[in-house]
Amino acid sequence: MLPFPIKIQPGEPIYEQIVHAVKRAIAAGRLSPGDRFPAVRTISKELNVNPNTVQKAVSELTAQRFLNVHPGQGCFVASQPASRRDIQVEALRPIIERLLIEAAHHGVTEDQLFKLIHNERGRLHGQRD
Repeated sequence: MLPFPIKIQPGEPIYEQIVHAVKRAIAAGRLSPGDRFPAVRTISKELNVNPNTVQKAVSELTAQRFLNVHPGQGCFVASQPASRRDIQVEALRPIIERLLIEAAHHGVTEDQLFKLIHNERGRLHGQRD
């Protein structure tokens, strides 16, 4: 069984769904820094997808520094580097802007948005085994 829950859905590239599922597992504490990441073949067999698709997801996670590759040993969940607060905030700014635009488009008020964020955070952290 994979350490990150995923159910492949039509409409979004499979590798992106894998990337999102892994990031979600890290955020929820299902995967911790230093944990061995499953082999490409293992994930491929478990999800019944092409190994090249899984390799693309692993490459993306490595490029984004969520995974580290240790030649001869495998992939491991990376420690998230401590960065300056202003850099962290700047990295989130475009994501927050997109969220606010979508919320406005759908008629979601600020209070509703805060409640939704709070509930989703609780749901994310409540999904532990």
